[in-house]
Amino acid sequence: MKHLTTRTFSISASILLSGILLFFSACNKDTPEVERAMHILINGHNGSAHPLVVAIDTTVYDHKNGDFIIQPQSNIHFTTAFSYKEPKKRSVTLTDTVTKQVVYRAELPENTIRVNFNYLYFDGKVQEVPVPASDPKVNKLGFYIYDKSIAYPVDISLQKVDATSGALIKEYIAKHVVPGSWVYVDYLASADFGSEGDLRNATVNFTKAGTDEWAFESDEAKSKLPAAGFFFPELNDTGKVQPYFIAPKVPNQLFSRLFFYLD
Repeated sequence: MKHLTTRTFSISASILLSGILLFFSACNKDTPEVERAMHILINGHNGSAHPLVVAIDTTVYDHKNGDFIIQPQSNIHFTTAFSYKEPKKRSVTLTDTVTKQVVYRAELPENTIRVNFNYLYFDGKVQEVPVPASDPKVNKLGFYIYDKSIAYPVDISLQKVDATSGALIKEYIAKHVVPGSWVYVDYLASADFGSEGDLRNATVNFTKAGTDEWAFESDEAKSKLPAAGFFFPELNDTGKVQPYFIAPKVPNQLFSRLFFYLD
């Protein structure tokens, strides 16, 4: 009798356990996979003779009437929100649309919601973008001026007109920037240019070093740009590293921000 009771209990427990496993299995099967999203930004310059097409994992961005195609001799600003359901190794590639050669490949990081890639190609090769270590006390702004017709250094300043007094407010960001090389400067926003509103009312001016002459083809339109588009650090911001590629001869898009930003 004792033996019979023990066996009956074992069979009942086994049935109960099987039911629990089936219940949870059904629940897991019915639970939808969580969809994730990653904001991907590709910046830089395509100085080649051929257009480039972007691919992320198996998605090729060659549609929308060709708007996603990166044209030759143009600065790069490609952004998309890439959605996926399961973490795995994925790559970002740039492919030459004529030769079909993959000219750039990078692996997407896992478990992040935003990522920036830089592709800088000119003078027949991919260029390195030197990025200094961040400093918690200051911001670091980097400038590369790509214009082989310029043989003189350039000053870069922020300027705006005081809304009350009408006085010109000017602050230098960098002086004697030599075209064709990277220059980094320490930067802390002042009270005059410390907010988003201040920068909306300001311009970034490029002048021949030590003068008020416009640096790029003596053209004010090419040498005086809205400051808001640079996303400069604001008052009390520190620790940021923001490189800029300045290409005055690229029509309609004279510079590329080589860091992550949202516009």
